[in-house]
Amino acid sequence: MKTVIILETDHLGIPVSDLLNPKEMKLVGIGNSCPETWNVFKDAQTGELKDEIQGLPVMPVDLAVSLQPDLVVIAATDQEKSHALEYMAIRAGFENDIRFMETMVSEFSVSCAVLRRLTRRLGTLGIPGSVAELGCGMGDVSWQLNILMPDRKLYLFDTLEGFDARDIAKEQALGCSKAKAGEFGKVREDQLLSRMPVPEQVVLKKGWFPETAFDLEEEKFALVLLDACLYQPTFTGLEFFFPRMSQGGVILVNGYESTRYGGVRKAVDDMEKKYGAFLILPLGDLQGSVMIVRP
Repeated sequence: MKTVIILETDHLGIPVSDLLNPKEMKLVGIGNSCPETWNVFKDAQTGELKDEIQGLPVMPVDLAVSLQPDLVVIAATDQEKSHALEYMAIRAGFENDIRFMETMVSEFSVSCAVLRRLTRRLGTLGIPGSVAELGCGMGDVSWQLNILMPDRKLYLFDTLEGFDARDIAKEQALGCSKAKAGEFGKVREDQLLSRMPVPEQVVLKKGWFPETAFDLEEEKFALVLLDACLYQPTFTGLEFFFPRMSQGGVILVNGYESTRYGGVRKAVDDMEKKYGAFLILPLGDLQGSVMIVRP
């Protein structure tokens, strides 16, 4: 069995650790360059280590590398960050195997596999209703929903201007994340719609949710994807869609396990206080997504 250290950015350490094969790899810690993430020191200034650590050890990159694991897995969202972590590991004297998360997972997609299998099942069971995505961005998932379910109406909800200031105000009041208004930038409507394989089935609802859904109160849904990152749109999304889901319909919630956007988990928790416990099934992807099935 190989010992493994994960060097992370963007809070990807835990999601990547869940994907490691426990028969082949033993995770001994996570390296991160942000001091606020470390949990191994009694006093970070003196470098004195704790006698006992709660949970998975998170430590500076150089300390993690000094453990000389058999393998370092670099968990980052882009090549620049990946190579920066690689350089830090090599500079700290690491000479064993280094692998990049992006090369390990680039040929497989848990999220895509879930969509394909889920849409086949909804079709086989004859679950009626439309499809919706709240937080579609550039349409990386939208076009897949469109082509996998070409006979269903697809509603795409997005500001196309990044995070709305009203949602950020709520986010900050609850202390859920450090997100900022306008983050994730502008999306051109024509570029988004040009990616849709069956455009006649697509309805773009541009603006602030739930105002953009007020004309759909009688609609039924078979599949909904919530990828809003923040507390307020996730909460209002669940509040709007859950009662309108067909029996057996599914809501996919991205970022439920995210440590970067804690508002998603809080929104689900608060909705469970209203409706009772949901049937929640984890997907095991890097986004920490879950599936909520409508009984």
